Amino acid sequence: MFTAYHAIMFAVLLIGVAGVIFQASSEEESLANNPIPVKAIDSKFDLNTY
Repeated sequence: MFTAYHAIMFAVLLIGVAGVIFQASSEEESLANNPIPVKAIDSKFDLNTY
């Protein structure tokens, strides 16, 4: 049985999921415009020594 309680909970869930998707997509665009600098580390690990 689909009651008013279920309709309200479904609407809240739908709005919450849409908000999370929108926030994730806007963060993705800001990361594309401002890339995070990553410092390369020289590895001293050599497979030939083992």
